[in-house]
Formats: sequence, C-alpha cells, structure tokens
Amino acid sequence: MAFDWLRTTVTRTILLMVGCIVLGIGIGSWNIYFMSIGGAFCVIYLILTILSRNALKEKCDLMLEAINNNDYTFRLPTMGFDSGEKALQRTLNRFGVLMGEQKQNQIQQEKYYEQILSTVTTGVIVLDDENRIIQTNAAAVQLLDLPALGTLQQLERYGHDVGEKFRTIQAGERSQLHFSTSKGEAHLSLRAVRTVLEMQPVRILILNDIRNELDDKELDSWIKLTRVLTHEIMNSIAPISSISETFLNRDDVKGTSLYDGIEAIYETSTGLINFVDSYRKFSSLQIPAPKPFYLKELLQQIGGLSIVPQHIKLTMLIEPNDLMIYADPNLIRQMFINLIKNAVQSIGDDAGHIYIKAYSAPNDHVFVSVSDDGPAIPEDVADDIFVPFFTTKENGSGIGLSLSRQIMKLSRGNISLLKAGTNGWNTTFILEFE
Repeated sequence: MAFDWLRTTVTRTILLMVGCIVLGIGIGSWNIYFMSIGGAFCVIYLILTILSRNALKEKCDLMLEAINNNDYTFRLPTMGFDSGEKALQRTLNRFGVLMGEQKQNQIQQEKYYEQILSTVTTGVIVLDDENRIIQTNAAAVQLLDLPALGTLQQLERYGHDVGEKFRTIQAGERSQLHFSTSKGEAHLSLRAVRTVLEMQPVRILILNDIRNELDDKELDSWIKLTRVLTHEIMNSIAPISSISETFLNRDDVKGTSLYDGIEAIYETSTGLINFVDSYRKFSSLQIPAPKPFYLKELLQQIGGLSIVPQHIKLTMLIEPNDLMIYADPNLIRQMFINLIKNAVQSIGDDAGHIYIKAYSAPNDHVFVSVSDDGPAIPEDVADDIFVPFFTTKENGSGIGLSLSRQIMKLSRGNISLLKAGTNGWNTTFILEFE
C-alpha cells in the first residue's frame, strides 16, 4: 500500500507520455538506448495499468465480501490516490454505509414484527411447501396447549384429523377445530393465506379462539331470555299473591270454606315468586369491583364455612403461597362455594376427596383446578352442564354452574370441564384467570 501512488492515473499518464517521447526519439534517430528506455517506460505503464485494475477488482471484491458477511464497518482508504480513484473508493464506502443502514432498518422491522406477533392473541404459524414450520408465535403455542411447536406431528396427540387439517387447508379456506386439551375443550377457527417469504412461497395459518365468542353469545341469549321470562311471570304472579293475601286478611273469609283455597293460591304464588327470584339472580349479577387479593386466604375462609362434611377430605395446594388474583373477591368466593357444594353433592354420603390446586403459568395467567373423586359426569350431558336451568339433580335448579361461568366471564376468565380421569380425578373443573 506504500507504493499505491505508483498506480495512480497521473503517474501512469506521465510514464506513458515519457515512454512515447523517448521511444519516438529512439526510433527517429535509430538509437537502441533511447528505444530501450522508451519501451521500458511503456511496459511499466502496462504493468501498472494491469496492477491498478487488479487492485480495483480486489477492492470491490473485499467490499462485497464484507457486505456478504454482514460486516458494514469495512471501509476503503482514500488517502494517497488521485481524484478518480478517490471518488470510486468514496462511492464504494458510501455503498457500504447505505447497505449497513438498510440492514439496520431491516433488523428493526423484524424486531417490530416479532414484538407484534408475540403480543397478539391470534396464533400465527408459517409453513413452507413441505409443511415444515418456519415461524410461529407464542399465541399459537398457547392455543394448541403445547410447550413448544416444532413440527405438525405434535398435533397428532389431538387426533389425526387435527394435524391433517393444518396440512391440507389452502389459501382462502376457513375451518373450525374442536379438540380436548389439558385445559379443557378447545374451539379454534383456522384460516390460511399464501404469500412469498425470501423468494419462497409459504402458507400463513391464522388461529383464533372462538370458545369465548360462542360462550358469550350463548350466555347473552340465556340472560335475555331469563329477563323476559322472569319479568312476564312476576307481572302475572305478583297481583295474584297480593290479592290472595288481601282476601286472607278479610274477616268475612276467615273461618269459611274459601279460606283454605285462597291460602293455597297465596302459598303457591309466593313460592313461585321466590322460585323466579332465584332465577333473576342469574341475569342480574352485581357489577364486579375487581381488586388484588390472595387466593389462599380466600380459599381458607371458604374452608372455615363448614360446607364440607367430616367424611370428605378437602386438600388445597397453592403455589406460591402468595399467589394473587385480580378480580371481585365476593363473586369469586361465591363461585368457589358453588363448585365445592357441587363436589360435596356428587360424593354424597361416601368417603371422598376434594382437591383444589392453583398455580401461575409462564404467561402470568392463574389456573385453579377443583377436582373430586365422586361419580364422573356422563359424557352425554357434559356439554350441557353450563347451560342455564339444565340439571341432572332431582331438586337442582341448574343455576350453579351457569352462574359460575358468568362470574368467570365478568372476571375476564374461563371455566371448563376436563375429561373424566384427567390427573386421576373423576371430575375436574379448570379455572383460568388472565
């Protein structure tokens, strides 16, 4: 590099001019000495020209190699050269700077899109033409209840149809998936779009949880129906109860044969009013007043209410001990009481065990399972247990579980029934708090 000045355009031009002049003089005078010196200058010019071109090619190759290796800090020297080569090397350096800025912008955009993918609740899975997973986000892994998603073969645990649906769905198609996970029943919508990523065609599969949407619509329908029915029934029964009570207090009715009949009307109408009033609670829950509270303290309070008889063992495992939930503690207390009472009724007079386990997931969601070893809920009625007024008990109202689900919805959570036998328990309700 110390002799790069020999290859400059000015130096080579001077050498060529001197060589041509000396060579011309030698030829004109037929002087071998001058001819040799002039020819030597011309040869040196050719050699320097070739070296200069090779050096220029080498510099371009070095710059391109550095860019190819993601080294955008490489710069060519500009000192000691003529204006032409300086301009060329400045251009190459500027090209390197622009490529570096472009790469930084690309990295920032990739991080930006990755942050978006990591925060949205929509699951995204990118597949190549061989159905290999190129990219996925945390939401997709969570919706599929998997620790990680590397291949579509992992979906075979939910049945061959689930994995096949992911492999065969085409761009523009929509489908629904329904399968059982460790957290309950999953209801997902699946659709696909096609695009090109790094010159390769890919399919982007989009997953959404429609369970909440379906539950919300169903719950809203039942609440509206309940409000209409209770309103109409109360409007019809209340006057009958009031009029019959008035007649019972009249002296000309007391002691007559009419008294017993009117009393029966009054007691029946009063009982019907109380019955309808219990259903009214389902459609008129108080507005939640959420606040943070320790789950263990609330469960210990419930344990001290003596709602679990002596022949049934109640076990609680809260991890960690200071696990907190942000919700309305009064509503959550009522919900746990309903679930524990259901477990007690299921076990009956036999010795049994109720097990409550709570823990925090990596996504900061809190999961609480309420399990018992009483008779399992039959599969043919498991899908209807959250339907308002549905009950298999002789004297049941069918409100308890419906009310529990409504409380969880108001608390921005979910409640679902796991398959019988999960973790060795006949019945397990799983609660998820966001």
